[in-house]
Amino acid sequence: MNPISQVLATLIHYGVEVRDTLEYCIKRDQYDVSLYDEKKRAVLIEVEENTPLKDIINRSGENGARLEKQIRELYEEIYGENSTILKKAEDGLRVDGNQHIAIYNHVIPVYEQVNTIVLGVIGDAKKNNQDVAQMEALWAANERLYRGVAMMVLANDLIAQFEEFNKVMQENKGTPTPASNFISQDIQTLINHVNTIKANSRVVELDYKEGVEDKVSAFIENISGRRALRTGMRFPDVFADVQRSINDYIKSTESVFRTLYIPAMNELVEAAKGQVSEGAHLQDGSELEVKSQAKAEKKAESVEGEDAPIDLGKAA
Repeated sequence: MNPISQVLATLIHYGVEVRDTLEYCIKRDQYDVSLYDEKKRAVLIEVEENTPLKDIINRSGENGARLEKQIRELYEEIYGENSTILKKAEDGLRVDGNQHIAIYNHVIPVYEQVNTIVLGVIGDAKKNNQDVAQMEALWAANERLYRGVAMMVLANDLIAQFEEFNKVMQENKGTPTPASNFISQDIQTLINHVNTIKANSRVVELDYKEGVEDKVSAFIENISGRRALRTGMRFPDVFADVQRSINDYIKSTESVFRTLYIPAMNELVEAAKGQVSEGAHLQDGSELEVKSQAKAEKKAESVEGEDAPIDLGKAA
């Protein structure tokens, strides 16, 4: 793995960490506390230490400062000690299911900016005739999976909010109330996030365009009254169809992603170990090299754990 590919692997790895925060928008009976601990560590460490992302941020002026601020805000609100979204307790990790929008508000902008950085590095490398084919393939697989995962959780929340909206309206005999207006605002926020996912997508394959984007777009038009339901279909049928189509897409893209991601991360770890070993030989095992070795080993342990995509089998 050449140096530029190592940089890309590190940036893609960070994007996966940010993306996997969307796991907490999937309702589960319980969440893995050890994976939470690792994500909590990984989200902030890239701007706390001398990493490729930190170096890019430092060289990017106001835009870099803005991204670092957003990363720190993501950490504080979602993973921080005072977070009301995620909280460790004696019985495990407690997740406030009413704060999904707060997660989207932080995760989506940060992910999209890191993704733009990855694309910029790939573009510069190709202009300089540097071989980044392996990382470009990994990026493409992750791009496909991220768009599917984001659309899945957003669609699930849109369904839940729409059902709640109808319930409130029926209870008040069709007259809007402060509660229904509040829900309507949340629905619009979710739709705005869907539009962001669509606008930034580089995925052109039809399994995504037709099976995810088009399905979600039609579904939004259905619930907003801009598209009639198909003959014989009711809203529960539409909801089930959208969820089934997205989940089928994710299952296929997740397996492709894993086949590329795990070997790439293992290769990155081996490259890091090789560099540490050389440094230890030259500098007689200084404290810096000991810390680097520990960090490389930590990443190696995580490749089959927190780096793996969200377990989507129980979703929806």
